[in-house]
Amino acid sequence: MAVIQTGRTLTVTIDSVAYSAQVAEVTLTPSQAVEQYITLTDVSAVSAPVTWELSVRAYQDWGAVGSFCDAMWTAAATGTAIAFSMGTDGSTFSGDIIPVYPSVGGPADSALEVEFTFAVDGDVSKV
Repeated sequence: MAVIQTGRTLTVTIDSVAYSAQVAEVTLTPSQAVEQYITLTDVSAVSAPVTWELSVRAYQDWGAVGSFCDAMWTAAATGTAIAFSMGTDGSTFSGDIIPVYPSVGGPADSALEVEFTFAVDGDVSKV
């Protein structure tokens, strides 16, 4: 029988700190273009390098001990790449992301969320 994984088995660590309790969704997405060349005698394809994005949807936790939003604000201010890892019971994916500033605020009638799209700096490894 196939193993069915749910988002509840995901973990996410950024800059050596686990943030699974604050994060509602995390997705690592590759982007890879393939160029196709057609000549009169042949067809060939060339794959472009893979680029990655780490998308994170979390709850705003400003001022809390171990605050994800405060940590991302500080990391974005430094402007240097930080390590991330995410995974499930079976595999862990890791690399470095370029931190960005979080948004602040939101609607009065729901929990405040923040969404990030981090560019991955370089390759992603799978263990």
